[in-house]
Amino acid sequence: MNQDLADIALPPPLSTGAIEAAMVKAFAAASGDLNPIHLSDDIARRAGLDGAILHGLFITARFEAYLEAIPEARLRVLQTRFVRPAPVGVNLIVHGRVLGANTGELHLRLLAKSPAGTLFAVGEARLDRVLSSSSA
Repeated sequence: MNQDLADIALPPPLSTGAIEAAMVKAFAAASGDLNPIHLSDDIARRAGLDGAILHGLFITARFEAYLEAIPEARLRVLQTRFVRPAPVGVNLIVHGRVLGANTGELHLRLLAKSPAGTLFAVGEARLDRVLSSSSA
């Protein structure tokens, strides 16, 4: 990958706002993942957590939302590594940095953190760069 990384403009950080229990419940219903550690503070505490936590795929979906804001790029590969459970109610801040680029591909590192800087997940994405007809 040989393009000057300083030439790649990424979107500003994406803030989710507080991800409340109703959103988590809706995600659980839509995804079919009704694991009670996502829906009940009491059950999550019995499992050794501080309270109910977000679904991992909810966080991965926020990575995808961030990537959708990159013009003329199409997601090819996205991997997520979860660092610590993200509590229900958290405001996730998602941002990325370019690890490498060339005319056909972007390679990005993605982070999902709290506003205070607590890291919940790290992602790595590879995107195909699609030239518009006006760019060709």
